[in-house]
Amino acid sequence: MLTVFFVGFPLWWLVGLGQLGHLLVAVVLAGYLLKARRVAVPAGFGLWLLFLVVLAVSAVTIWSPIPGLVPAVGGERILTYGFWAAWFLTAMIFLLYLGNVPEAHLPTHRVVDMMAWLFLITVAGGYAGQFLWHVDFPSLLEVVLPASVRDINLLSIMIHPGLAQVQDILGFEAPRPKAPWTYANGWGASYGLLLPFFVLAFTGPRASVARRVAFVPLLLLAIPPVIFTLNRGLWAGLAVMAGYVAIRLALRGRFLVLALLAGLSVAAGVILARTPLAEIILARLDNPHSNQGRTNLAVTAVRTVLEHSPLVGLGTPRALEGNFFSAAGGATESCPQCSPPQLGTQGSFWFLLFTTGLLGAGFFCAFLLRRYASGMRQGTSLGIAMTATGIYLAVVIWVYDIVGSSLVTVMIALALLWRAERAGTGARDGTGGSSRDGRSSAGSIADGDGDRVGDGHPDGGAAGAGIWREPAGVVRAGPR
Repeated sequence: MLTVFFVGFPLWWLVGLGQLGHLLVAVVLAGYLLKARRVAVPAGFGLWLLFLVVLAVSAVTIWSPIPGLVPAVGGERILTYGFWAAWFLTAMIFLLYLGNVPEAHLPTHRVVDMMAWLFLITVAGGYAGQFLWHVDFPSLLEVVLPASVRDINLLSIMIHPGLAQVQDILGFEAPRPKAPWTYANGWGASYGLLLPFFVLAFTGPRASVARRVAFVPLLLLAIPPVIFTLNRGLWAGLAVMAGYVAIRLALRGRFLVLALLAGLSVAAGVILARTPLAEIILARLDNPHSNQGRTNLAVTAVRTVLEHSPLVGLGTPRALEGNFFSAAGGATESCPQCSPPQLGTQGSFWFLLFTTGLLGAGFFCAFLLRRYASGMRQGTSLGIAMTATGIYLAVVIWVYDIVGSSLVTVMIALALLWRAERAGTGARDGTGGSSRDGRSSAGSIADGDGDRVGDGHPDGGAAGAGIWREPAGVVRAGPR
């Protein structure tokens, strides 16, 4: 099912299920997990369960009247809450499925290849959004669904296969590519999170000669859309992620690879200097555009949740009455940004804090930190590439809304790190073998012994025991 969805993603996008398709795939994967006699979970998974508990409790606050915020009308808020909750459950299901499915059934390298394919689709979408932004067409769902359904605001955004958002950021209207994702910032989030998969698939130990030859031209072709999107968060995230990878490679003594990265950086600089792309970057930096609005939004969101529901948040994003300056205000010709987005948007950390409070945001971040910290001990190419997604996430979680397909990508990276951990690879030197205490790194609550999960290989490992053949019970995978 994963192969059908990811390899055929452009078709799913044209149908209108590019984003919602993740939710449908999760239902199928959940069916496999429910049939399993035993499901392993990664170390630290209790933190994620605590987050889900807080998420559930926050549902009781979605109708709470808050001074200065637009009151709830009808059942729209409960639908919004259910939509976001579904994404968290979907991300969890992807993590558990990929962490449990046998390596022989779904090899790690195939998962990496599928995500690399998504990266190339994202790059192609960037070019389409820049040069074909005026082309508009309905998805299949928009054609077949009745108007009463397809006109629901949230649904209409999700099922429409738009190529770009046209926005006035540089003082004039210009397209910002978003295909095949929902928003331009979502395009930036996906680009950065998928890039490590692409690099691993085309330069890693399993990469063919043809892929290695194609890597540099493809990477250089992937640069212009990064500029077109005007995403400063993307630029910052890529810079920090590149620095992280350079440090990890230097510590491993991979100076030849570092020289290649330096050469690519020089080539990218030449491309920027000799094309109008450099002017676009300078113009974007000279037009901060959203800085003040984002700051106001974050400050207001934090103050509101701390005053009214600091522990479990307010369940869903909320709209302000008026604007930041007046309850009777709104957008005007001189101040188009005076009608702000909802509180709890424009950055997933602020979303988590606003909707699930200090407890929810804390448990969510603690789980990600726990899993990425465990992955940092892996010195393999897979370990470096997958933990690079965490570095990128740490930069953009403040400005991008990653709760959606981007969160699924994060969980896929964590699942592959978990696979390698369970196989005992990369715990010390990245060459495979068992963990420090001589056992497999998958501990079992059920039997108190190492959970033998199959033979690992030095760049990805295996989750070999499988979710359909193990005895009944639930295990915690990871060091005790």
